[in-house]
Amino acid sequence: MVKAFPGDYMHQCCLGVMRKLLLLWTRVRTEVRMSRAQIAQVNNRLIALRKVIPTCFARRPRSLDELDRWKATEFRQFMLYTGKVVLRGILQENLFDHFMTFSTAMCILVSPELAVSHTCYAHNLLQFFVDRGGILYGPQFKVYNVHSLLHLAADVTSLGSLDHFSAFPFESHLHHIKNMVRSGKNPLMEIANRLEETIPMKLPETRPENMVKEGAVFILSPGECCEVVSLTDNAETVLCRVYTNLQSYLLTPCDSRIYGAFRAKTRASEMRLLHRSCLVKLAFVIKEPHGHRVVVTVLHTI
Repeated sequence: MVKAFPGDYMHQCCLGVMRKLLLLWTRVRTEVRMSRAQIAQVNNRLIALRKVIPTCFARRPRSLDELDRWKATEFRQFMLYTGKVVLRGILQENLFDHFMTFSTAMCILVSPELAVSHTCYAHNLLQFFVDRGGILYGPQFKVYNVHSLLHLAADVTSLGSLDHFSAFPFESHLHHIKNMVRSGKNPLMEIANRLEETIPMKLPETRPENMVKEGAVFILSPGECCEVVSLTDNAETVLCRVYTNLQSYLLTPCDSRIYGAFRAKTRASEMRLLHRSCLVKLAFVIKEPHGHRVVVTVLHTI
């Protein structure tokens, strides 16, 4: 039964576990709740990230005050990318380390490459997350969504990375279907007619090369990334600032370079002309207050 019906990480992990953690940290009156000042700090960091999130993300970060209106894509964004940055140094260290076991496992399972090579490790992280969660948050933490995490790695082994069997594409298409309805009379017939009109049309696919524009960031290798400075007259090349000698951003629960989170320094950079074919793996840069730059790789399927 469990193998026949794989879990959907949109509902289980994003709207389920990630939302539950955020509610525990911000709403529930226990020792794990952040203070008002801490929540305000996290909110300020989230709002500051609105300027750097790439356009491939459906939504910009919103504050925790609007948590009740967050969509699944916003919880995914927090779980995979922004949470590790905005919570660091604010959330209690033991809670942050616990969250990072969940976030790291999800980064691995959502990445087509890492889901092949690190599935076993991701399962071990999720096992620890579930067991440790009962100690940190109490036995009521182990609800169905949390327990279901134990079967997630097995689903990935059978079916591929999480985006191969998630509800995100259907949720996105549902938005387009709703916009097709112009009146309240015979909505099903109207939707069927509008869908039939789109069948002969082949819409252009969104590819990483379409993301090549000024300010865009790409991972070149495990030790290098680049930021597009300007487009050149030659359509095949782009002027980029290349950051060399990328360092780990976090070491808990593992070296963050494994799942594409780096720390870059401006002084360890140089200008280069790069061929567009090199600019495939999309990322974005978050500037920390003390001057360091955090480079975060986009892992989920765009």
